[in-house]
Amino acid sequence: MSGLVTAQSLLHGAVYSLEHCGLLLGDAKLLYENGSYATALSVAAFAREELGRGRILLKLRKRVLASESFTVEDVKTAYDDHVRKQEAGMTGLTMRADNASGLGKLLQTRMKAPLGSKERQEADRQVGKIDQLKLKRTPDDRHRLRMKALYVDILSEEQWNRPAQELSRTDAYEFLTDAINEYGVQRERYMNLQLLKANDPDEIHDALVQWSDRPQLPHVEHLPYPAAA
Repeated sequence: MSGLVTAQSLLHGAVYSLEHCGLLLGDAKLLYENGSYATALSVAAFAREELGRGRILLKLRKRVLASESFTVEDVKTAYDDHVRKQEAGMTGLTMRADNASGLGKLLQTRMKAPLGSKERQEADRQVGKIDQLKLKRTPDDRHRLRMKALYVDILSEEQWNRPAQELSRTDAYEFLTDAINEYGVQRERYMNLQLLKANDPDEIHDALVQWSDRPQLPHVEHLPYPAAA
């Protein structure tokens, strides 16, 4: 019979996952800067999974503190799915759209309409519906994009996916930028424990303070906006 995983061990695993997320994003940034856009995107996708793994482990930790028990196999099963980790790693959504597109026009209308006006309320309602659809779709989309960025795959009798040709600099820039932003928010909460204490009444603040040799998380610089070709 295997032993049970402690709350302290789960906290360590969550922090190590966040640390690895930062390391992977740093590697993805170097790949991007060297023009390996598809590989950069795939590494950033794995970084997002590490962010998700950490958040899954923190949820398990709360359940252990509430007297539930988990074995090592239980913990592995909890994060043994790529899409599940992508979903758990989502901390927000970014909407991008060409101003001439339907979504672009909707976002402009929402921005320009006076607060409280019927036009603003209707735009808010439509954007909210789009947000909900995107929330449901994004984890699977990110997983498929990782696969597209990583593997040659047959698409039809005469067509193949070629990652280096299929994914552009803009694709990689947008994916990395969002991932770096999400990691940065989590890193700031971890590094600035007073901020964590103010925003999270859980005792995780005290547990981190008592962990004397806890890792320092890597800082990942934002990418400059790609210049027009």
